[in-house]
Amino acid sequence: MEPTRALFNSCSSQWMRMVVQRWWKRPVIRGFWEYSWPRRLPCMKSAVSHSTLRPNFTYSIRTYCATTQSRLCWSCQAQLSRADLFCPACTTLQPPDESKDFFQVLDCEKSFNVNTRELQRKYRNLQRLLHPDFFSQKSESERNISEKQSTMVNKAYNTLLSPLKRGLYLLSLNGITLKDGADDEVDTQFLFDILELNEQLNDADAKADIEEVGDFVQGQLASLTKDLRKAFQQGDLQEAKILLAKMKYFSNIQDQVKKKIIS
Repeated sequence: MEPTRALFNSCSSQWMRMVVQRWWKRPVIRGFWEYSWPRRLPCMKSAVSHSTLRPNFTYSIRTYCATTQSRLCWSCQAQLSRADLFCPACTTLQPPDESKDFFQVLDCEKSFNVNTRELQRKYRNLQRLLHPDFFSQKSESERNISEKQSTMVNKAYNTLLSPLKRGLYLLSLNGITLKDGADDEVDTQFLFDILELNEQLNDADAKADIEEVGDFVQGQLASLTKDLRKAFQQGDLQEAKILLAKMKYFSNIQDQVKKKIIS
């Protein structure tokens, strides 16, 4: 038995020496364990037998798992915070975090009151980092991630920049959706007024007449936006839903005005 045990211990020592030499100063994650050399070793009973450890070395093993506030780099498996766009260890661009809403994507307060200049500044800064043109020399995986990141940032920006889209998005975050048409959300008199305004626009041939309708619609949208801001500040989501339904009607007419002026 003694020769056999001596041979076993010798093989074990050689195996551990090989592992140390291979991964020296190079953290590697395997499953839920991270090995890093050399550091202190509080306890390794559950992972490696004490008989396999060299006396002149210190080792460290610590449990590892991603929490709700962290994730793993897809390239090197290093631990990241959810705010990291690039891996601090290997500098690889990370995939979009699908758990983020558009306000978090652009680092804005989740509110209807958005500083549009600040929004534009943050959008431009992100596009300088994420635009696919800057990843033309990277791997195909990283180019695809860049396209996804850039697409998400564009979508977030276009949504939050528009008062109408921003309001609808805030409602959706609270589990409220606006049906197509939204006739049930507004009174009959409002629908008659919209019908009359559409007829006025259809009958308008002169540019001045078309612009007159456009100016009126713009004024109505500005007034509704002011009321919508107040509704969100007071937490009155049902009132906000009604105001947004009216804004959708005026926004559609505004689009028709722009098309008619161009044509």
